[in-house]
Amino acid sequence: MKILLLISLILSYNLVAQNNYSTKSNWLLETPTDTQKFQKIQTQLRGFDLAMVEVGYRFNSFYFALGDKNYELAQYQLDKIKKAIENGIQRRVKRKENSELMFLKTQYKIMSKALLTKNPKTIQAEYTNTKQLCNTYYKAKRVPFIRVINPQYRWQPIK
Repeated sequence: MKILLLISLILSYNLVAQNNYSTKSNWLLETPTDTQKFQKIQTQLRGFDLAMVEVGYRFNSFYFALGDKNYELAQYQLDKIKKAIENGIQRRVKRKENSELMFLKTQYKIMSKALLTKNPKTIQAEYTNTKQLCNTYYKAKRVPFIRVINPQYRWQPIK
């Protein structure tokens, strides 16, 4: 049995080697000029939408941390949400005004203070306000079909 497994592995390796299969990719290193490299990096980072992917991922953990009453983890994720939005603003300056008005200079601070109280009712009320402001933001940006809801499943195996 072990010999058959070994033979299979060797044959598989030879097949991959003969077809020049490789996971190596130098798409950036082989780009000739720095300007072209930066253009490729900018394309990969995209705009505010990619920042919102991270926000959604961290919001999921934030939500479950609140349910677990792990307020330190909730604050950690809230801080990372703030950083993701700030990074997104660098890529899409048009998002700055509403982001600051509805979250960065307002609700972020209010939610952080609520977490310090460790009072579940206060925290839940501010969580609801935070979620509502996110939905108001999407309406203001003319994308009301995007709606923040309470996550149904935990995406991270952390508590």
